[in-house]
Amino acid sequence: MSILRLSLGDFFSKQCLKLNLIPFAVSFIAFVLMCVFLYEFLFDYFISFVSTSSFSFISWLYSFAFIQILSDILSFFLALFVITILSLFLALLLTAFLSPFIVAFVNSKHYQYEPKEAVSNFKVIGIFLVVFLKFFLALMLCLLFIFVPFLNILLLHIAFYYLFHKSLILDVSSIVLDKQNFLAFYSKTKPLEFKFSTLCFYILSLVPFFGLFLQSFFVIFLAHLLYQRILGLECKKG
Repeated sequence: MSILRLSLGDFFSKQCLKLNLIPFAVSFIAFVLMCVFLYEFLFDYFISFVSTSSFSFISWLYSFAFIQILSDILSFFLALFVITILSLFLALLLTAFLSPFIVAFVNSKHYQYEPKEAVSNFKVIGIFLVVFLKFFLALMLCLLFIFVPFLNILLLHIAFYYLFHKSLILDVSSIVLDKQNFLAFYSKTKPLEFKFSTLCFYILSLVPFFGLFLQSFFVIFLAHLLYQRILGLECKKG
């Protein structure tokens, strides 16, 4: 609870709110534009694919009225899912550029920690490429179940949570930790606190607009968690 209290205090500070305006504003505009243009495209494409499918079984199923209603509902949720995920990762990408400033603010205010050796950008990019490849393969497997109601959404969420978790942890830990601690942190299974935190963050991020606004809070919280749980530092100023 102390980390949550510290994180909320930092998040609502004037400096962090200013930093948060950039990713929130851009992501908000992108979300609105995707709702207007991308949703209609995805919705029409899905309906067209199902209704004109060359697979006789799918075409036969679509001849039933309740199947058409079900496909309309399914296409709506899939389109909404795609729009929400795209806007979420856009916010995450924009926040990644601001993460060094956010972490520096948290460090100077509470810890005054000086890393011995910074983590190489090439190392971070290499790890991320491996993560993205695993995510892509998982996503391809998920698409095999795209027409299975409920299971399709569940599997897609698992794949995208994996990418969200890995990207966020990689971004913040590579800034907070020095090279030695970073490599040790990544070579071990992550503590449950980190997995539970990013799972909560992912669920919050699925709430339209709400998740877009909280991206810098996620960085702040993980920074405190890394400083205290991994580096064993104590907060010098509450």
